[in-house]
Amino acid sequence: MKDEGVIEDYAVAGAMAILFWTEPVPTYDLDVLVLLPASPSPIVSLDPIYKWTEARGYSASEEHILIEGVPTQFLPSPSRLAHEAIESAETLDYDGVPVKVARPEYRSRMRSLRDMGSSSKGSASVERPLPTPELVERLRAGKASLRERRRALPLPEKVRQMLELQRIHWTIVSRRRPMRSWEHPWDVEP
Repeated sequence: MKDEGVIEDYAVAGAMAILFWTEPVPTYDLDVLVLLPASPSPIVSLDPIYKWTEARGYSASEEHILIEGVPTQFLPSPSRLAHEAIESAETLDYDGVPVKVARPEYRSRMRSLRDMGSSSKGSASVERPLPTPELVERLRAGKASLRERRRALPLPEKVRQMLELQRIHWTIVSRRRPMRSWEHPWDVEP
């Protein structure tokens, strides 16, 4: 896409980007932040992306394009911070394929900006006793140790674990609500 001028640049973002940096988390789609070529129109169009992918045999399903069975969402960069995430993305290796991946700090910075507008008014809170400082420290140390072990895993193992988390998550959530068409475990091998 980049070589053909459909997009100027990109970075894998969201949960799949986190997978490259830390540990597997459940996700049903692949988010790709994109910088689109300049346009005289103030309206952002993803039509060139949809045409490019369709010409290569990939179909659209709602807001996703199914690429090798993976629902992929192309997200035009909405802010300077997202531009920065794309520009500073690191090129990492996935099974011999170079992939630009947004650094993890951008996910948390973009999420906190998004969440600043949300309010907790009206949400019910339950009073619970506070854990002891010793318990908090033990929990933090245990979680840090687990994260270090997961961070050291090879990427294909992280993907395998993420696929397993998809299956577990899907089983639980599908009992509680109807799943959207793209919310299903991927039928892929890591």
